[in-house]
Amino acid sequence: MGALDGKVAAITGASSATAKLFAAEGASVVLIARREDRLSALAKEIEAGGGKALSLQADISNHGEVEAIIGQTLGQFGGLHILVNNAGVMLLGPVEGAEIEEW
Repeated sequence: MGALDGKVAAITGASSATAKLFAAEGASVVLIARREDRLSALAKEIEAGGGKALSLQADISNHGEVEAIIGQTLGQFGGLHILVNNAGVMLLGPVEGAEIEEW
C-alpha cells in the first residue's frame, strides 16, 4: 500500500519524475501539458508499471480547457484530491483574492 492509495493527483506541466513518484505511492495521476506525445508516452509507462494515468493535452491558461480537464478527471476517477501546479507560469503575488486571469 502506498501513502496515496485512493487519491487522484492532477499535475500541470506534467514532469515524468513527479508523476512517477505520485503513481508509485498509489495515486491515480492526471497528466496535463501542451505536448500530447510526451503525455501519452508517460501515461503508458505509468500504466505498464501498474499505475493509473489519464493524459490530457491542454493549455492551462485557457479557462475553458481547465474546466474540461476537471470534468474529464471527475468522469474517469470520481474526484480530485491533489493539484501540482508545475506548468511554466506562476502567480506573482498572494493566491487569496487573485483573479483567474492572473493564474
